[in-house]
Amino acid sequence: MRIPPILLASAALLALAGCGAQVSAPTLAPRAVEKQPIEMPVTTATEAESPADAALVAKIAALIASAEAGDKAFSEQRLRTAEVVARASGTAQGSETWVAAQEAVTALESARGPAHDAAGAVDALRVDPANAAVGNRNAIDAAAARIEAITRAEAAAIAELNAKLG
Repeated sequence: MRIPPILLASAALLALAGCGAQVSAPTLAPRAVEKQPIEMPVTTATEAESPADAALVAKIAALIASAEAGDKAFSEQRLRTAEVVARASGTAQGSETWVAAQEAVTALESARGPAHDAAGAVDALRVDPANAAVGNRNAIDAAAARIEAITRAEAAAIAELNAKLG
């Protein structure tokens, strides 16, 4: 396909026409004032300390007590389960004692329920906008840490018993 010479000549004239005229448009270069540094004071946001709500503290105390009572029951059941697992340790998988030990460990896993329920309730408190005050958040975080320690210890105990079974 061939381009007509008249079209090429017109395009060249248009391109050259833009180079000849001086335009007095504003420049996009930074102005002198824009080159100066901006000094802004650095402040940290602080929230006024407030005590935790009394009703929330009572609810948290009940959740912790529930988790600790569940942990006490878990510990008692763990001792019985450890005896069954010790008898089954070294036996063939599928044997009567091995199956009994597996059932005991499964029952022990079910005994973790109160701690998990308490952890879920504390998480629900955490996302409630009514508990957004600093004191409330601190109380909820402390309760969550205590209950998490309980659930981790229970999980470690079950892992240890499962490792003995093989």
